[in-house]
Amino acid sequence: MTPNSRGVDFTLVTAAGENKEFAESGVEKSKTNSMKWLRWLLLVGAMTSYAQDAQVNFNNNVFFPPRLVSTFERGPLTGTNFSAVLLYGTSPSSLTAHTVPARFRVTTTTQPGTWNGGVRTLNGIPNIPGTQVSMQVAVYDNVRFANYAAALAGGGLLGSSSIFTYTVPTPPLGPTDLDMANFGAFVFAIPEPSVIGLGLVGAAALFMLRRRKGS
Repeated sequence: MTPNSRGVDFTLVTAAGENKEFAESGVEKSKTNSMKWLRWLLLVGAMTSYAQDAQVNFNNNVFFPPRLVSTFERGPLTGTNFSAVLLYGTSPSSLTAHTVPARFRVTTTTQPGTWNGGVRTLNGIPNIPGTQVSMQVAVYDNVRFANYAAALAGGGLLGSSSIFTYTVPTPPLGPTDLDMANFGAFVFAIPEPSVIGLGLVGAAALFMLRRRKGS
């Protein structure tokens, strides 16, 4: 011990000061480590968010003025036997059909020319704000064809929109940020039954002719 004239032990005072400094240093280190962990968690959260696939609101009844799908014969399209399918990709030459099509509304609907869609996840498209996605909407008869691939292979696509661009939005999302803002209305012709019948008869006649030549 090293007392001074007032009887204060400087050794104890020094030790207390060192303990205080050590404690404060520990607190600072703890704060620094906590901040590092917080930054790491935020980074992981951001990476996880971006690792998810992007989404889009696959509906055309959200625009004003309306952007309808119509036919030359009937006007705005109705009938649950018609399906709209979303084609998307990183470029116009790499479009892939989404696996969940959407049926058009019943003939008594108050929203003709629109389909019953919903939010679709764009598999393979990263959820990175600003990412550009090429899109197109195609229509086929789901009674004649089980899916888009079958309609495409069987020449059953009735019509399609122009290819347009969708931009993955930046969070936080507003109520319209997932909408297909660049989608445009389109019109197509529905083949008459007589035309389809003549086509089938012609195909059958051609098949029989080839068989005769082969024999």
